[in-house]
Amino acid sequence: MKLPKAVFIAFAVCFAFQVNAQTLRIKAVGDIMLGSVTPRPIMPKGNGEVFADSIATYLDGADITFGNLEGVFITDGVEPRKCSEASRKAGRCYEFGMPDKYAQALKDMHFSVMSMDNNHNSDYGSAGVAHTKKVLDAKDIAYAAKKAPVILNVKGKKVGVAAFGTSSISYRVSDLATAKRVISDLNAKCDLVIVSFHGGAEGLDAQHVKDETETYYGENRGNLVQFSRTVIDAGADLVIGHGPHVLRGIDLYKEKLIIYSLGNFLTHGNVNIRDVRGNSAIMDIALDLETGNLVEGSIIPTKQVGRGIAAFDPAGKAIRLIRNLSSEDFPGSDLQISADGKFSKQ
Repeated sequence: MKLPKAVFIAFAVCFAFQVNAQTLRIKAVGDIMLGSVTPRPIMPKGNGEVFADSIATYLDGADITFGNLEGVFITDGVEPRKCSEASRKAGRCYEFGMPDKYAQALKDMHFSVMSMDNNHNSDYGSAGVAHTKKVLDAKDIAYAAKKAPVILNVKGKKVGVAAFGTSSISYRVSDLATAKRVISDLNAKCDLVIVSFHGGAEGLDAQHVKDETETYYGENRGNLVQFSRTVIDAGADLVIGHGPHVLRGIDLYKEKLIIYSLGNFLTHGNVNIRDVRGNSAIMDIALDLETGNLVEGSIIPTKQVGRGIAAFDPAGKAIRLIRNLSSEDFPGSDLQISADGKFSKQ
């Protein structure tokens, strides 16, 4: 039987390479928000089974599957704390509180570790943060919280994951001295180190990466080129960015992969997913287990459909976006990205 073109492309991308004993396979995505009761209640039907039904196949097969949890899980008695009632109703302020019954969807999509450092992590105050940790613990999903790196045991190796952000209680992306210290300390305890950051400006005008400090509504969102290189110099083996709500380019520094933004992966309601803000990707990455250097990788293109459901994109728009942005922003890079989304050192 001849497979339809879209099915063939999906199969080829999803199984671009296989896990082996010498590599650590990581799949990484950007922002995840599974439906929220605020500022307007927009939630999926049932318990969110639609999410796994749509995209889980493409997230399977990795040693580590990572995402940024944009918001918190809530239950009765956990109330929003960030916005005034007037600004919430007017749509000027956003708080993301996900009913905790949707947490199973993360498990069903094969996520094993989440970042909990972003500008929506404190939307429901300390109670929301505490409940989210409790829910993730119950699902056996690890998390890198604010100023709280986590160490995973994978394939006989200790893999540290540290999250950086922009809040007053984060390891800040703008504080390079602290970033160097934190990663040096974590590297001394681990075989491999993954750095996650939530930083950079936001929106359609924020697709390009520049070697300069970025701001958003007056807030210092970091010089992400200098931040990424600083943490790699200190011992990081992979840097995964999110926060701008759009895809950005990728680069290689000292044979370590830097992903500057993975955009909106699965943001169900209350998030603008029009135009390129609805395009994202699953980064399928193989690192050398001994050195942490990039072996190879593949961009699995995704898009959001409906109110915000992640789906494979057979048109491959994310591949073209990332290739073009990478070429324009890092013209001297050692990273080669092919038209089918595979990438490796030149």
